Amino acid sequence: MDLFTPIVPKEEQHNHFLYITEPGFCEPEIEVIKSWADGFIDRNEKLVQEFQTKFNSVFWELYLFACFKELGCSVDTSYETPDFLVSSPYGDFIAEAAIASNSEGYRPEWDKDYDLLENTSIKDILRLSALRLEFSIKKKEKKFRKDYSKLPHVKNKPFVICVAPFEQPFFFLQDSLAIIRVLYGYEEVLSRRDADGNLTIIGDSYNYRVQKKPGFNVNVGLFTNSKLKHVSAVIFNNRATFCKVRALAKISKYPVLFSGSRSCQSDQQVGLYRFLEERPIYKETIADGLHILINPFAENPLDLKLFENREIAIHNYDPKTGDYLSYIPNNFLLHRTCTSITSADHLQEFKKSLKEQNYKELEPEIWEEDDLIEFGGKLGYICNNHMAHYKGWSVIVSLDSIDQDWSSIAIQKLCYSISEFQSENSKGSQNSILLGEFFSTKDEAYIAMKKKIDEFKAT
Repeated sequence: MDLFTPIVPKEEQHNHFLYITEPGFCEPEIEVIKSWADGFIDRNEKLVQEFQTKFNSVFWELYLFACFKELGCSVDTSYETPDFLVSSPYGDFIAEAAIASNSEGYRPEWDKDYDLLENTSIKDILRLSALRLEFSIKKKEKKFRKDYSKLPHVKNKPFVICVAPFEQPFFFLQDSLAIIRVLYGYEEVLSRRDADGNLTIIGDSYNYRVQKKPGFNVNVGLFTNSKLKHVSAVIFNNRATFCKVRALAKISKYPVLFSGSRSCQSDQQVGLYRFLEERPIYKETIADGLHILINPFAENPLDLKLFENREIAIHNYDPKTGDYLSYIPNNFLLHRTCTSITSADHLQEFKKSLKEQNYKELEPEIWEEDDLIEFGGKLGYICNNHMAHYKGWSVIVSLDSIDQDWSSIAIQKLCYSISEFQSENSKGSQNSILLGEFFSTKDEAYIAMKKKIDEFKAT
């Protein structure tokens, strides 16, 4: 299978394909991609055309094919659907590839104008990514229920959706935060920094919906109930990009610089360490950065032995406690970017080939007034957090897990997460109200806080 000899006109070729096939530029990287495709069966004879015109979807399929083989599996791609029948030492499973791509009219991932980064928040990156990942996963699970589940080679086997994000220019900054929220509703760790700069983890926050636009919310936490029991797990790798290819390629005539962070898990230290290394000193495996996210309600559970004791993160959810669980191995690749150092003339010439367009933008998040939203999470003995916006105030209503009663706190600023509320409240620059009494239900506590706010506004 010849992926790189052009079979479509240049004006129809994807920008990544144009970049890679620049003469004398990416020969070592091309050899890596060719090795990934070794043994891959082009079932519908469209793979080469799609690689040259769409790129990302085929790139992700080839990566998965090579990664499964590296994990010691045999991969059958001869069936028309789904994508892979994977045979491992611990049982067979079905793997279906999917990517999260940009919505129509939105800026594609290849159009990276780094001047935009200053005005792009991580919060908006995660929100857009969560929306697109949820869409891709739900689309594949519906396809499974409607078609795949009826196929003889699929029945009674674990079904795994393998999804990668390519939905926006700075998708690589999301790490695994968006996919964890989509599957488990987990939003973020809550922490506090003392006067000496020491950081202490004090709790966590969940959020089971993502706003697409004002008045329209998408429910997430797909693996926190049995609605998707036919999906056994999700495989995700935000590090499976062209930087992965460069990390695996042999040295070339131009230098490539890798920067990022890996986890540090030992008896003496837990955290991360940063690296900045040049090829060929920098080393990376094909499975580096891979996440396997388990559905605890799966009707056909996936055997995790294939992924244990590897450079792979394992995520799960405990239905009894409602807790998100994760295992991040030592030296796990948390984040990585790379930079190739080529001539300025070459880069300028390539940039001229990109046509500037007016793209759509994700609308700012606006909550409906007086809508009490469940965030969950724990902060010491305080749990079951809910938040609402009321007359310009942010209200949190929480359960005291010891006494099993509810109280509330509010600040005069609109916040959109528990950590944002916590940060703003700690500054002491906003008017705040602490409800000095407790109630048997959250609704009673919320009504009491609204009354306090009305009284404050009347003074």
